[in-house]
Amino acid sequence: MRIEAATEETLDAVLALLGAQYAEHAIDLPGNTLREATRVLVGEPQRGAILLACDPGPIGLAVLAFTWTLEHGGLVAWLDELYVVPTHRGRRVGEELLQRALELARRAGCRAVELEVDAGHARAAHLYERAGFAPLPRSRWSKAL
Repeated sequence: MRIEAATEETLDAVLALLGAQYAEHAIDLPGNTLREATRVLVGEPQRGAILLACDPGPIGLAVLAFTWTLEHGGLVAWLDELYVVPTHRGRRVGEELLQRALELARRAGCRAVELEVDAGHARAAHLYERAGFAPLPRSRWSKAL
């Protein structure tokens, strides 16, 4: 298995994986919106990065977005997505993607990595717990603009 930064050339593979993940989690995001957001993230490394796992074809991805927070005193990475195709789950692909994402965040100067886990997604929560993440005593809220 190899893990590389996504590029404009691998954008379609990234979009296919994100489409599968969003379908699995019943997230409705128009394809053009997803394509443009992904293209910006791939083209502007100061905003974050997308890591693509292949064996030999695309089997998973990790998406990091950078933000500045006072709570952590500087740059923070948001692990926006971590997805592995069902046929490759249980083979440490997610663990490898997570470790590479953490390394990338450290190299970028991030002071923390934050993420969210869907309620009832114990397998993902266990992965993050093994990697040293801890749940926060608050809930995430959102408002679309």
